[in-house]
Amino acid sequence: MKDNVKEIKPSKPTQCFSYEVNMLVHIIADDEVTAKAQLDEKGGIVTKRDVKLVNTATLYGEGKDK
Repeated sequence: MKDNVKEIKPSKPTQCFSYEVNMLVHIIADDEVTAKAQLDEKGGIVTKRDVKLVNTATLYGEGKDK
């Protein structure tokens, strides 16, 4: 950073984490159409969830000059 420039806010890297999520969800409903609508609107009962980190990427941030 130049001597005549005052740092307003310290630079801090922000990262994006991408996950692959595989879930088993149960819906209690009278028929498949109603179950799908409920799943889309409110979700359901999650009984199994597998999470795998796929990728990370730095979106913003600058290293300090030494």
